[in-house]
Amino acid sequence: MADDTIPQVDVPLPEISHVAFVVEDLEESMRRFGALLGMEPWFTYRYEPPRLTDTTYRGEPAEYSMRVAITDVEGPVDLTTKVVSGQTLQRVVSWLTALRDRLGLRSGSDDDGALSSLPNPGLPGLNVELIEPLDGPSTYTEHLDAGGTGIHHIGCFAFDDPRAAVERYEDAGIQIVQSGRFGELEFWYLDMREELDGVLLEVAANLWTVPSPDGVFPG
Repeated sequence: MADDTIPQVDVPLPEISHVAFVVEDLEESMRRFGALLGMEPWFTYRYEPPRLTDTTYRGEPAEYSMRVAITDVEGPVDLTTKVVSGQTLQRVVSWLTALRDRLGLRSGSDDDGALSSLPNPGLPGLNVELIEPLDGPSTYTEHLDAGGTGIHHIGCFAFDDPRAAVERYEDAGIQIVQSGRFGELEFWYLDMREELDGVLLEVAANLWTVPSPDGVFPG
């Protein structure tokens, strides 16, 4: 029997791209994850203006900043073994075809488009993200205030049309509780904490435009 209190959303996740933790001390957390789980190297970023723009929190414009570290769990993607399963090959081919069309390489194509409108190819592979909030109100500071460090969200970056997926979640009554743009990367946090035991869902677009990391740990 369906639970009427849970929004019914027909937006299946193509894959889980990452799991993110809110932490109080980024360096200490990177050391612990490395020592206990062998997770390294970490690529570090500072999300703040002027690279961090169009930020919102609970439906209103808001300024916040954070430090982020990311590491791959599976390591570099091996396409020779990965693309034969699921819809990965289809997504890669679709993305390359769209790229060809955007660049006008197809005879008779008039649409030079913008690379930022290309669908995410959604290559497989899971990464772990650590987030240390710095300034301003955010779901990160909410998380720390509510109970300390721990899993903050799961992320999916493999939607063919991320913005359309976000709109469908909104139509089902799931609110965007935080969003922003880092360079050309766009991200939205969808508030499923009540239904998913405190976990948000992140959807992102233009993942391939992420700027180069500020540093690598251990250096």
